[in-house]
Amino acid sequence: MKERSYMRLNKTIAALFIMLFILTAVRLFSQTPLNQFSIKFETSVAATMVGQDGLVMRTEDGGLNWSVMDAGITNVLFSNESFVYTDPTGGIQTVHFACGENGVIIKSINSGANWSLMTTGTTENLNYIYARKSDEIYVCGNNGTLLFSQDLGETWTSIEVNTDKNLKMMAMAPDVPEINKRMPVIVGDSGTVLVNSDLAGNWTPVVCGTTTNLNAVGFADEQVVIAAGNNGEIIKSIDGGLTWIAVNSGTNVNIFSIKYIRNENKQDLIASAENGIMLISNDLGDNWTVVQTPTTNDLYSVSFGSSDFGITTGEAGTELYTTDGGLTWSENPAGDRFKVSKNEQAKLNQNYPNPFNPSTLISYSINDNANVNIKIYDMTGR
Repeated sequence: MKERSYMRLNKTIAALFIMLFILTAVRLFSQTPLNQFSIKFETSVAATMVGQDGLVMRTEDGGLNWSVMDAGITNVLFSNESFVYTDPTGGIQTVHFACGENGVIIKSINSGANWSLMTTGTTENLNYIYARKSDEIYVCGNNGTLLFSQDLGETWTSIEVNTDKNLKMMAMAPDVPEINKRMPVIVGDSGTVLVNSDLAGNWTPVVCGTTTNLNAVGFADEQVVIAAGNNGEIIKSIDGGLTWIAVNSGTNVNIFSIKYIRNENKQDLIASAENGIMLISNDLGDNWTVVQTPTTNDLYSVSFGSSDFGITTGEAGTELYTTDGGLTWSENPAGDRFKVSKNEQAKLNQNYPNPFNPSTLISYSINDNANVNIKIYDMTGR
């Protein structure tokens, strides 16, 4: 009887230790705000942001307030996209997409309130989604993955591109009636550049003069293309991506995103980079100015609601705002803004059987992804 009481005491103490370590692990690993990998403006004030652990956030007032949307997944989301189209009845509809880790693509038709998981046929990480119109949507990803949809993302077809490099981003010239040839351009690791001259399934690799990983690409004007990547690498094409020249960026940091903004007075390129660096070009990418923002966190994405107002997002929940076209950046003037951190709640259920001999089942739950350590000790500390 004494031995049995001793065993019950040991098991009670063990359960207390388990609870302590679960709570400690969740607290230790859940304090850092989530990485925000992509932001896209849909109007001058409405934008959607995606990131780590299935993060989807939306603002309709220029970032003063953010709403967290339930995407129903915990996969990392690397890119998001939205576009407006006219349905068969003549109604104006908006659709949102996001893509990311393990081949995931999600879709929303009600401004992010609800999301549907699409079947993609791949488990490769999907790095970028680009929607030209409802029947022409592209997604590129790791190991030469390129997917294409003609039905609003409901079904996806794999396109052969004859490369096993990770494909990071895609860009296409704007729809301009006088442009006869509009060649989509895809960039990726090891200096990979692919162009498509017929808007069909024929993708051609192009020698661009670098073997550096290229992370971003964007059109500036109808035939001017800028690509950027690691170690401050920037290359420029003036013929839609067929030939390239190297450009001095003035920095050696990794560059993650490029946006082209213009109005009647300017045509600027803005790039976001690591260590809180932004780059600005006022001459279609020939020369660049390095801007140090108030953070040293990596800035993964930048988007503009107008030619002057933009938001850049990045590491550990970083959000910075500009009202002068990217010359200066600051935190939201509204003060302390809503940050998304992982929920710290944890629940440990009673183990069964208790006492356990020779085994037991320990059931617990936490609300978000976290690293959890479970350690069991006896009375002597073993």
